[in-house]
Amino acid sequence: MRRALACLAALTMACSTRAHDAAFRPLIVGDSAPAYAVRTLAGDSVRVGAGAPVLLNVWATWCTSCREEMADLAALERSYAPRGVRVLAVSVDAGDGSRVRRFAEAEQLPFAVAHDPGGVVQQRFQAVGVPETYLISADGRLLWVRRGGLHGAPAAVRATLDS
Repeated sequence: MRRALACLAALTMACSTRAHDAAFRPLIVGDSAPAYAVRTLAGDSVRVGAGAPVLLNVWATWCTSCREEMADLAALERSYAPRGVRVLAVSVDAGDGSRVRRFAEAEQLPFAVAHDPGGVVQQRFQAVGVPETYLISADGRLLWVRRGGLHGAPAAVRATLDS
């Protein structure tokens, strides 16, 4: 129990320190999305802002909210993939990615899943935790940002995509 509390305290301090860093500014709607490319578990290379809109979800298998929102992401993929919108879920789990692969296969996720154990996506997007979701236009602009679970947010994503 003491070890768990110590880990929680360290994590809280790390997050709060970064959030108060003068150089740190979370990305907001209208900002240019940072350059980011990743190889999916299927072996495809995906680059955000490279000609097609992307709904980028930063997540981890150990995150309950992250796992719960996979159904919402799957529904968005089914609705908007025919219109050229890609859903890309990037896991920041530590390790070799085997846990991420097992989860994606067990859940039969219909969208692209990638593993970024170094957390490059979090660094580039100034993410402070998981889950975080970004809707990025074909020309690389942030159209919608959500820090935290999607709970009810797919309607907002749909409204943005439909406008």
